[in-house]
Amino acid sequence: MCCFLFLVAFLAFFANAFSAGVPPVATPSANAHFPAKVEVQNVVVKDLRTKILNGPKNGAAYVSIYNGNSYAITLQKVEVVPGVFDRVELHDHIVRIDANGNKYMQMIEISAMEIAAGETLNLVPGSRHLMLMDIKPTYCGEKTLTFKFLFRKNSGETFDINVEVPVEKDSQRCGG
Repeated sequence: MCCFLFLVAFLAFFANAFSAGVPPVATPSANAHFPAKVEVQNVVVKDLRTKILNGPKNGAAYVSIYNGNSYAITLQKVEVVPGVFDRVELHDHIVRIDANGNKYMQMIEISAMEIAAGETLNLVPGSRHLMLMDIKPTYCGEKTLTFKFLFRKNSGETFDINVEVPVEKDSQRCGG
C-alpha cells in the first residue's frame, strides 16, 4: 500500500508540475523565424511546443496533427535532432482502479497513435503527449531543435514531417 500511495503522489505531483502555469520553453508561433505549422502529404503539424522544467530530467512536448487524407495514418515515432534527449516516447494517461475501488490516472508509454481520416490528434497536458526523456547537458547549448514525426499510411508507406523549435535560453535550466 505504501508503494501505491507513493506512486499516486508522484503522478499527482508530475501532472501538477506540467500543468501549473510553467511557461513552455519553445513556441514556434512566438518567433516569426519558426513556422507555426508544417504540411506534408495532407498532414498538418502545428503549434509544437515543449515544456522543460528546471528539476526533473524529463520534459514534454505538445502539438496538433491534422490528417487531411481519406485514410487513417499512424504516428509511429518522434525523434529530436540534435540528440539532446535520450529518447522521445509516445505517452497517454489511463484510468486505473485500486484495490479499494478508487480511480486514479496512470501515465503509460504507447507504441503508436492512430489519426483517423479528417481528424486531428491533439497532444496536450494530462492526456496524450510526447515525453522527452533524460535531458542531456548539451540542451542549453543548442539554438534550435528539429522534431521529426514519423508516420505510416495504411498501405505501409512511411513519411516524415520535420518541425523546428527554438531552445529557450532564459530558463533556469540554462542559467537564465
